[in-house]
Amino acid sequence: MTPFIKVGLALGGGGAKGIAHLGVLKVLEEEGILFHLIAGTSFGSIVGAMYAQNPHVDPVRERVIKFLGSSRFRRTKIFFIKKHYEQKKTTDFISSIRSYLQKGIFWGISLQRTSFIPETDFLDQLSHLLDEKEISETAIPFAAVATDLIDGEEVVLTKGPMRESVAASCAIPGVFPPIKLANSLLIDGGWVNQIPVEPLRQLGANFTIAVDISEEKKSSDGLNSGLDIVLRSGEITRRALSKLQISKADLVISPKIDDIHWSDFWRYKEAIQRGEEAARLKVDELKQLILRRQIKNLFKLNV
Repeated sequence: MTPFIKVGLALGGGGAKGIAHLGVLKVLEEEGILFHLIAGTSFGSIVGAMYAQNPHVDPVRERVIKFLGSSRFRRTKIFFIKKHYEQKKTTDFISSIRSYLQKGIFWGISLQRTSFIPETDFLDQLSHLLDEKEISETAIPFAAVATDLIDGEEVVLTKGPMRESVAASCAIPGVFPPIKLANSLLIDGGWVNQIPVEPLRQLGANFTIAVDISEEKKSSDGLNSGLDIVLRSGEITRRALSKLQISKADLVISPKIDDIHWSDFWRYKEAIQRGEEAARLKVDELKQLILRRQIKNLFKLNV
C-alpha cells in the first residue's frame, strides 16, 4: 500500500450477522489489503476493535469462536432470546404458548428495568473479547459509533476506555443497558448510523470500504402483532439510514445473510463463510479501484 491513499474500513451492525465481518477480514488480509482506519457500529464495533487491537484475523477469529463456544456464553440471557425465536417458528400449540409467555417475561423485565441484560454482565462478556486498553492505544486507529440517548446525535468515540466504548456502540435498547460516558448516555450506534462510512472520511480516510450486514426482509412473515410491526418499523428506518451511508462508500461488500437472525450466534461458521464468499467476489474490483485512486492521487501530488 502506498502513502498516496488512506483506506478506511466501515463495519456495520446486525448482531450475530456481524460475525460475517471475520470472513471479510480474512480475505482482505490474504489479499494484502491494509487499513489505515477502522470504524464500527454495534457488533461491527466488536470485530473492528478486536482487529484494531491485534491486526491478525486468525487469533481474532479463534478468540471469538472460543468465546461463543464457552459455557459462560451459553449461560447468558442471549440464549433466552434465541429460544424465543426458535419456538416462534413452531406450530406446536404448547410451544407457542411458552414462546409468548417468555416474550412477556422479556419485555416485562425490559419495561421495569433499563435492560434485559445488566451492565455488569454485559461488560463481563466483552472482557473475554477485548483487552482493557484505551481506544487511542490500538495498532490501527479505531472509532466506535454510538447514539446519544438524550439529544439523538451520533457520537464517534476515538478515545476513552475500549470496553465501555464498544459496549455503548452495541447497547441494543431493551436488551443491553445504555452506557454513560463523560456527559453522555449512549446506546447502539445503529439507530443513527448503521454503517459508519462518513466518520471514516471525517477522520481522514480518502478511500472507504463498507461491509453491509444489515437485514432486509421482503415478506410479511412474522408480522403477527403490534410489537412485531413496531420492531419492523425500526428496521425500515435503520435500513434507510444504512443506504444513505453506503452510497458514500467507494466499495460495498454485502454478505448474503438475510436468513441469520441477530441472535443466531451459534451459526458463526455459516456467517464467516458467507463473509468470505462476499469478499472474494469483490477483491478484483477493490484492487482496481485502489490502484486507480493511488494513480489519481499521485498525479495530484506531482501537479
